[in-house]
Amino acid sequence: MATITTTFRTWLSALAVVLVLVSCSKDNEPPLEKEDAQTPIAEVDQRMEKFLSDNGFPGVSLAVSKNGKLVYRKGYGLADKESGAEVTVDSRFRIASVSKLITSAAVMKLIQDGKLSINQKVFGTSGILGTEYGTQPYKTYVTAITLSDLLHHTIGGWGQDNDPAFFDKNLNTTDVINWTLDHQALSKAPGSAFAYSNFGYMLLARIIEKTSGISYEQYVKSELLDQVGAEKTTIAGALLADRQADEVKYYGQGGDTNYVYDYTQFTRGNGAMGWLSTPTDLLRFANAVDGLPTRPDLLDANAIATMTSTTPASIGWGWHFGCGWVVEGDEWFWWGSLPGTFAILYRNGNGICIAATANGRRQPTPENGLNSFIGIVNYITFDGGIPWQDIDQF
Repeated sequence: MATITTTFRTWLSALAVVLVLVSCSKDNEPPLEKEDAQTPIAEVDQRMEKFLSDNGFPGVSLAVSKNGKLVYRKGYGLADKESGAEVTVDSRFRIASVSKLITSAAVMKLIQDGKLSINQKVFGTSGILGTEYGTQPYKTYVTAITLSDLLHHTIGGWGQDNDPAFFDKNLNTTDVINWTLDHQALSKAPGSAFAYSNFGYMLLARIIEKTSGISYEQYVKSELLDQVGAEKTTIAGALLADRQADEVKYYGQGGDTNYVYDYTQFTRGNGAMGWLSTPTDLLRFANAVDGLPTRPDLLDANAIATMTSTTPASIGWGWHFGCGWVVEGDEWFWWGSLPGTFAILYRNGNGICIAATANGRRQPTPENGLNSFIGIVNYITFDGGIPWQDIDQF
């Protein structure tokens, strides 16, 4: 089985048990009562504090589940440097590209319900979105794009350094899609090459709306988040004035300083980077789509298999991409990075899931923030000596 250590080391070279306390009681002695309150785990806390200081983040929040139980959650550092308010387990953070995992699961739910199919065309007279956007005839390759291509980042363009999702922030969703279809040609055939695309997940949100008949946010909440009690998850606002209850403030490093607010429209890019959440809510979601038997899944086995399927072309930065998730054996994960924002969601087949969020981003190389979290992921996932309690805080 591949481990995250191997996976990340491969990428890095390219880019530069629970302790169950069993007691043999005498017949006339009452059984020990189950623990019901979290107690600190010193080494977990020390590693998180070091992550915070090493990256210069004001605050970070962590949640860990094991075998479907929320066994540890804690906030570290500051939610608001000006007021001195500390991060708590209820602090809400933007989750950036971790939003794509939510969008992927929503598409899988529509596939499971027979309303979409993975190889459906997106544009053109027989496509899901038809000819609703852009000017016909479409440019080369556009009518060949499939739902799978959007999910796997194999559109044939519209990604990475030239991603339409970050075009003029004053344009609305329809205007961005229209402009892209009319003016930005695809350079390769869909399904033939990887190009990480936020714009592709913007399109997926529109597909969810067209297929369900309700807004993207409404569908995700009703079919996924509300089903698992993820009540603190909603679409983020772009401005400091839009700050929601329990939401942290965001702080930039270096070139990010002036872009933590009013950087983009999260309502426009909702399917790619738009959600606000807590690590606890992220684990409520993850445990409902993880394919493990410990908690009921919202997706059936076929939908989960589709969600975690890779293609010959869906390889980026040394990783194999499924539908939103990087999938390396029993490990699935993805992370998010925007000015003032770091987030990660990780699932392992051994029953461990991890979510973390921070109100800062490492600069000048955001990937260094991810790299510094790798050791924490490996420690939490594979160190059998961590004294997790037999508690469930979901």
